[in-house]
Amino acid sequence: MCWIFAYNGDKNSIPLLVDGLKDLEYRGYDSAGLIGIKSDGEVFFKKAVGRVSSLATKVDADTNSKWDYSTGIAHTRWATHGIVNEENTHPHTSANERFYVVHNGIIENFKELKAKLEEKYTFYSQTDTEVIAKLIEDSFEWDLRSTLEEMMKTMVGAYSIAVVDRENPDTIVGIKLGSPMIVGEADDGVYISSDVNALSKVAHSYVTLEDYEMVVVKDKQYKIYSAGEMISKNVSEMDIEYDTGDMGNFSSFTEKEIFEIPEVLGNVFNGRINFEDKSIGNETLSELNEHDIQRIEIIASGSSYYAGLIGSYWFRDLAGIPVNVTISSEFLCDTFLPDDKALYVFLSQSGETADVRESLKIVKAKWCLTFGIVNVVGSTIARLADMGLYSHAWVEVWVASTKNVIAQVGIMLMMSLSMWLARDLQYSKARAIIEELGWLGDKIHEVLISTSHIHEVAKKYTQYSDMFVLGRNIFYPTAGEISLKCKELSYIHTENYSAGELKHGPLALIDPELPCLFVNPAGKHYVKTVSNIEEVRARSWVVLGFISKWDPRKDDLYTDTIELPDTSETMAPFTSLIAGYIFALYLAQELDRDVDKPKNLAKSVTVE
Repeated sequence: MCWIFAYNGDKNSIPLLVDGLKDLEYRGYDSAGLIGIKSDGEVFFKKAVGRVSSLATKVDADTNSKWDYSTGIAHTRWATHGIVNEENTHPHTSANERFYVVHNGIIENFKELKAKLEEKYTFYSQTDTEVIAKLIEDSFEWDLRSTLEEMMKTMVGAYSIAVVDRENPDTIVGIKLGSPMIVGEADDGVYISSDVNALSKVAHSYVTLEDYEMVVVKDKQYKIYSAGEMISKNVSEMDIEYDTGDMGNFSSFTEKEIFEIPEVLGNVFNGRINFEDKSIGNETLSELNEHDIQRIEIIASGSSYYAGLIGSYWFRDLAGIPVNVTISSEFLCDTFLPDDKALYVFLSQSGETADVRESLKIVKAKWCLTFGIVNVVGSTIARLADMGLYSHAWVEVWVASTKNVIAQVGIMLMMSLSMWLARDLQYSKARAIIEELGWLGDKIHEVLISTSHIHEVAKKYTQYSDMFVLGRNIFYPTAGEISLKCKELSYIHTENYSAGELKHGPLALIDPELPCLFVNPAGKHYVKTVSNIEEVRARSWVVLGFISKWDPRKDDLYTDTIELPDTSETMAPFTSLIAGYIFALYLAQELDRDVDKPKNLAKSVTVE
């Protein structure tokens, strides 16, 4: 969840490194640092706690930053080992100040390595990365490349590492295991980044390193090595457009991305669903239907986990396929029992989520069928999965995922419909759902134009420090995702339960100061959820309802309501989620939170 940017070439590296870090800051923003090296070995070394802007201020204040530092490495940190301070900020250095290191990942055996090194070296930080720098000095014999090759046999964990050597100032060496590393080629030199998006502004082509591969950059050229031997790699043209644009009339980029959801759903369905003849015509889904799939296992984390839970209801209800949804970190802790009749679906916005990525590797090692749903083209999960679909949510920069979650949910509904048609030929029912998908965008716009009312409701709920968020059946995980967004953006403590579970324990927390948000639009379980709401009202709780406009109980059952457009139960999770995102956004803004960069979080979780 830390991120690397590096450069070697004709230009002064310092401003390029700062700009690169700004593009990566959403991946971690506890602190940032950089080092540039001139051809004579003189260094420019700066660190700052907080946002990249703090580092940029330090850099701009130093006139030396305008000199010709043709080689440099930089880093933005999300703390894993050690508190947030300058001592723990990257780059880290060897004791002799010859080698400088930036690192994304975790060295799991760093304590054992550090214990041995402490016999010879004094450590100034609490990080696992400083251990790497000291280990390089301790292991160095002939050259940096062979030293790092030997160190890869010693270090346990997941990492991408970039190293510079003051005695060889025109060289950067990078190694990768687990965490992403991309090499970009430009007319002015060579760049290294943890994220291909950050290279799209500067490079015309790129190469993605695989595990145990190494890149050596020298004099505007690069070579890739594996097991000590130089190898050739496929070069991809840079056709990615990384442009967050400006906020326009929106209050935050998070709000802007919520309002992009109708267009994103258009991307999801475009070329995959023919709305004129109400059919699904996607080659990947057609190929998927050729497999004898008897069971589906969905593996994901965070918001993608809730998206997977929502999708699981459609796979069961429409396609008639048993589904299990597993948190990826728990999948790694459990015993994997391979099933050659199962489809294993992996969800990740970045395509680099560490727990999901490592789960995919375990499944592939047993020759099971894997399917990736990711947003980033060329990401690790996209490359490793046997099959997959991109969510086409454009660049989702700001930390809390919204439009990509909706895209994932849309893809799984489309997959369910495709499997349903291939298995049961229920054309009339499937065509009715496809027809409704065709005007789903209009229904979403109805939610988006109701923001002023949602804002007024959100203001009332800023007075509470806790909240229950509840629903039944498909609206249970829908409520879970809304609960997560409230946590992420507003820092209000929310708990998600199935509405039917209230009387099995949570009712003990009854308190007029603990409001309940019920997601209960029209559906087959509406009446049962009303009974749960009655249980709450009988105990004087405050109730906020996400309900359909026609709801006959809206005046007597709820303290406050957010009305959703009339849709079928199948479509209601889309409108409910978007209303929930807006509610969470305005809760946070009223509490003066930084909604684009919530505290303690990073966009892509690349460590386990």
